[in-house]
Amino acid sequence: MIRRVLAATVLIAAGGCTPVVDPARLALCREVLPALHEVGTVISGNRDEPGDGGVKITYLAERPGRPRTVHSATCRFNGEDAHGRPDLVGLVTERGPISAVRLLILKRWWLGQVPAPARATTVDFRDAFPDLAGLAPRAGDLP
Repeated sequence: MIRRVLAATVLIAAGGCTPVVDPARLALCREVLPALHEVGTVISGNRDEPGDGGVKITYLAERPGRPRTVHSATCRFNGEDAHGRPDLVGLVTERGPISAVRLLILKRWWLGQVPAPARATTVDFRDAFPDLAGLAPRAGDLP
């Protein structure tokens, strides 16, 4: 009897250490929350749990000059997108599901899932302005 109680306690403790929600999915779902509110809204008090094929987050939102309100968002996923991030395929708030068009806009422009433009190469200003070359030492010239 004592062995069974001990074994049950160990299983419960081990289960408590296992993350219930995939961290990458949770991070992406949290990244969506500010897009659901007007600019300047402060989001806090996140509570997450598995929900409807993804992650459900319950949180507080406070707009300037207004009291905090409770909101929820359930993000549904299907594998990974072309960038290796969880593929967000659905979003439901307490007001209902987000339309396919709004979800596409959210994914493309808010989440930045389009490739970033190529970075400009670093240009040493002394090469662009030869008259100033003697005013500042080059990195290799420093002691």
